[in-house]
Amino acid sequence: MFYKRSDQVKVKKVGNKTALYSSEQSGIHVLDDTSLFIWEVLREPVTFDELLYMLSEVFEGDQAEMKDDLQKLLDLFLQYKLVCTET
Repeated sequence: MFYKRSDQVKVKKVGNKTALYSSEQSGIHVLDDTSLFIWEVLREPVTFDELLYMLSEVFEGDQAEMKDDLQKLLDLFLQYKLVCTET
C-alpha cells in the first residue's frame, strides 16, 4: 500500500509554520517539523517502510517509537482526509 497527499488539500504558510486545510473536512491542521517532513515526502506515493526509512535518516530516535508515531500520524492524516492510499 502506498500513501500520498490528497488532491483536495490546500497548503498555506503562516509565518514559519505550514497549515493544511482539506475541503472535505473542516478545520486547519498546523504541522510541526516532523509532520512537515512527512508531508513533503508524500508528494509522491511511498510505502510505510520507505517513509519510515527516510524519517529515520533525518531524525534521531528510538526506531520502535518512531514507527509507532509514524503510524499514528498517518492514521490522523487519513482520518482528516489529508492523505489517501493506493495499491
